[in-house]
Amino acid sequence: MSTTVTNSVSNNQLQNSKIIIEPIRLTYLNPSFTSSDVIALANRKDIWHKFIIFHSGISSKSDILDSIISAGSLEVLIPVYYNEETKTKISFLTKCGVQLIDSLVKYNLQIPVLTTGEYLRIDIILGYQSVNELILNPQNIICRVGQQRYDANRKLLNFDNFRNDKQLGSVYCSISTPKCLNLALRCLRSALLSNSREMKLPVRELSMRSNEFMIFLPQEKFFNFHLTKIDFRNNKLTDFRQLAYFSEFNILELWMDGNPVCTKYSRPDDYVKAAKTVFPHLQVLDGVMIGVEKKFVPTIQKHFLGDGTKLLLVKQFVKHYFSLYDQNDRSVLNGLYDTGAMLSMTLGSITNFNHMQMIKSFAVNRNLLKFVDYAKCHEFLLHGPEDIICTLIRQPKTSHNVKTFHIDLIYQSNNCFSIAIQGHFLFRDCPYPPLAFTRTFIIISKEDNEFCICNDQYHIESVLPDSKVLQNNEYREIKLPPRYETVPLSSTEKEQLLRFLHELTGMNREYCVKNLEKNNWNIRVTIKNFMQAYTLNEVPFEAFR
Repeated sequence: MSTTVTNSVSNNQLQNSKIIIEPIRLTYLNPSFTSSDVIALANRKDIWHKFIIFHSGISSKSDILDSIISAGSLEVLIPVYYNEETKTKISFLTKCGVQLIDSLVKYNLQIPVLTTGEYLRIDIILGYQSVNELILNPQNIICRVGQQRYDANRKLLNFDNFRNDKQLGSVYCSISTPKCLNLALRCLRSALLSNSREMKLPVRELSMRSNEFMIFLPQEKFFNFHLTKIDFRNNKLTDFRQLAYFSEFNILELWMDGNPVCTKYSRPDDYVKAAKTVFPHLQVLDGVMIGVEKKFVPTIQKHFLGDGTKLLLVKQFVKHYFSLYDQNDRSVLNGLYDTGAMLSMTLGSITNFNHMQMIKSFAVNRNLLKFVDYAKCHEFLLHGPEDIICTLIRQPKTSHNVKTFHIDLIYQSNNCFSIAIQGHFLFRDCPYPPLAFTRTFIIISKEDNEFCICNDQYHIESVLPDSKVLQNNEYREIKLPPRYETVPLSSTEKEQLLRFLHELTGMNREYCVKNLEKNNWNIRVTIKNFMQAYTLNEVPFEAFR
């Protein structure tokens, strides 16, 4: 009788949140999980435990947390309030049960990180804080975020870059680990199907981009058989069989760009064949129609960038060039064209009368099929950055819509590459329909890791009457270009300015540097100020020594 009463009183005390919690620390230096007090504290559901992780500094936040989540038992661990205390010490809070803690202790509280090979050393402070002191429900937050990412009209579930969703706040939920993936899908299922007999998510399109998936392996069948499109771009998948979970679905469209599996095959046919072994009904792979007879119709991709080695450089160039081109003053393009650069422009079919009036200001249509006097071929081929930029400045202000761009990497080598860009743009000062353009650039590398345009071919024509662009208001939206801030000069360019100022004024290097730095390396302002000071005899004699 006395034993029963004692246990009853003990349980009542544990359930009373007003009783002060005495934390207990488990350490990797002496991992032990046999004390009844420790087990009782680990079993409580009304307290937060604190995990303290000691590491070498070579592993990232995601590597550390994902390794700890994967190492535990079947119970899922959701870290909250991640804190980087030092470069080699991090901590977070979590609520977990005795089974998970026991499984970590069996590892001696030292967990391997598969990606880096280091071992994480763990201390756990059981009963660090009560739920009354920190009111937070991670599962409710994950559920809310999942609901926001579901489009009921399109039956689209978008879990792209899920763990970095700002709505998660302090909660870390990496769905690349099967435990967190199952938790997120279960939470979403309970929220969407709470009043339905259906037990599977009504999803036709599933997007899981940028989640660092190495395999997709849920423990349950969450999706119904209406699922036909999956998007796993920018993950870490090395084989199509890592998506075998979807092999029983009638998958018609698959996106795999940005995964290691894309570089595994040297021939496109082998890549398609490998995909078809897992997804036999596949019709579209990475935006390209497959499984159809070869006809005289080319396939179209929004971006064709070869092996991807020039991907960042091409994106950086496109964004930089067109943001400068859309400025009110196109003189900011100075420096982008090489000293021997050439530009030619051609005009296609222009059906809008207002467009025809505006384009008259171009006056450099170098369409060889339209020439009567071929002597003008050379006249309309612009040479050098000065002629090119002066011509571009005379053209009306524009607004390019990057969402309409199609980019084709035509050629690439170590010191140059060529790209063709198709898209649509608007004249900012005139409420006319959009025009279509094609620009082909040849870009060469220069000193100081810089690149310049050596050839620019520019073609303009009207958008086809039946094009969706004319019915889409999004393409008619005129967007002001972002404010352009000048980029600091390279060391080579600064040296050229110093040499020029020295030869012009006779000042020594020290005073040339002082004057240029004083005027933010603006050579024109520097020369103007020097002439004024020289006229008033204010230039010190030491400047010419």
